[in-house]
Amino acid sequence: MITTLLVGFGFSARTFHLPFLMHNDAFTVTAVVSSRPNDVKAVLPEAEVFETLAQALEAVSPDLSIITTPNHLHFDQARQCLSAGSHVLAEKPFVLSAADAESLVAQATLVNRSVHVYKNRRFDGDFLTVKSLINSQQLGSIRRMESRFDRFRPVPRNRWRENAGPGAGIFWDLGPHLLDQAVQLFGMPESVQASIDTLRDGGQSDDCFDVSLFYPNLHVRVGSSAFQAGETLRFDIQGDKGSYRKFGLDPQEQALRDSRDLNDNQWGTTGPNEHGKFYNETKGETIETCQGDYRQFYQQLAESVLSNAKSPCSAESTIPVIRLIELSQESNAKNKKVFVSKQN
Repeated sequence: MITTLLVGFGFSARTFHLPFLMHNDAFTVTAVVSSRPNDVKAVLPEAEVFETLAQALEAVSPDLSIITTPNHLHFDQARQCLSAGSHVLAEKPFVLSAADAESLVAQATLVNRSVHVYKNRRFDGDFLTVKSLINSQQLGSIRRMESRFDRFRPVPRNRWRENAGPGAGIFWDLGPHLLDQAVQLFGMPESVQASIDTLRDGGQSDDCFDVSLFYPNLHVRVGSSAFQAGETLRFDIQGDKGSYRKFGLDPQEQALRDSRDLNDNQWGTTGPNEHGKFYNETKGETIETCQGDYRQFYQQLAESVLSNAKSPCSAESTIPVIRLIELSQESNAKNKKVFVSKQN
């Protein structure tokens, strides 16, 4: 049994972590750091609630600490948890600089603990489908890919992700997922060009972005807009043997928001009219979307903590993504293409 400390009890903790912790018997949430003890007790009556992380670490000595607080707090909190002898799972993007990420990885090695990052989108059904199509060579050599998370949120909301501050904005929110998927598929690019904008009236942080990743004979674009009210393009992948287009988002986030039963055998399945399509010069055909499964993230996490199995998303694997975020910010500031150094 993995005794677990939940650091933060906001939307992320309650929606994207707690359901899986309660579903998987390998975990028991023994403590929570929160300023809202009544909210915690309503859901976790047996858990101890602490005002500060230091108090919690001293009192309960957790096997695993899950950090779900605002992005700019992750580095110091992860460092505290590792110093207390706890394994760490941090919400994406992990931390706000590659240097901080490398520092935590080094600290984890020193104290013989592991650090993981919650990149649940590695378990999206559409992304798993894309991986399968590319690996099978059905599309041939890939020449272009567009990958997007668009929404219709034209009015800013008063929450930390949309207010001014380090680690706020849509690029730090969705960019880590989109860039991570690109790196998982194709590795690091040779160069990057980015446009990161604040387009909403009264916006305090960025709400739209487009990033181009340039590889030899391949151009990848990832992006997000707060102004897409129509059908959302998720993937458009073009190769020399055919192309694949997929609209609509993976259903798991909405299922979590709707408190769907994680035991449902239809969990993570895409509706019959929502699959992507493959095209070549002679035909078009529907490609059934793979079943997505965020439950696998926590199952693999448990195996990693208990028996040192492979992490579902190690901190080391996110360092290149954070470097791409930094390079994208540099490109946006300079309004030009930025080259990726070989050590990246």
